[in-house]
Amino acid sequence: MLATVSVLAVSGATVIAAADVPDVLQIEDISQGSMGKIRLQIRHLNPSASHYIDMVEADISGQVSKYSLQPQSTNPFTVELDLGQFQGKPNVKARAHCIIHGWSAWSNQIQIPEFSNVGAMLLAAMATSFLIGRRSRRK
Repeated sequence: MLATVSVLAVSGATVIAAADVPDVLQIEDISQGSMGKIRLQIRHLNPSASHYIDMVEADISGQVSKYSLQPQSTNPFTVELDLGQFQGKPNVKARAHCIIHGWSAWSNQIQIPEFSNVGAMLLAAMATSFLIGRRSRRK
């Protein structure tokens, strides 16, 4: 009987600990031009000064980058990560690390679209139109 109670107590503690593993709820592309940037929404129960997410990893088409974080006081919380310049259309996923409970699972994977030539042409056309308009007003 005592052995059964001990096993139940230990398994109950394990379930509670597993519930505190962080979870990346959402990953969103917020890139501008060729500068990659993502926004993560992360769930982590009961954050405190002694129990928080200290790091996030972003896997960018197989290249993993680490980002250190300050302790959080809200749940869920949002963090934005600068991925730097990129070429092509990289696939990105992320995971979070709790100082007590370890790593979350990897998030869903998203693809960051390449800066399109259409966008560059539209920008150039707007600049040209602005300059022509200024020149016409001077005459």
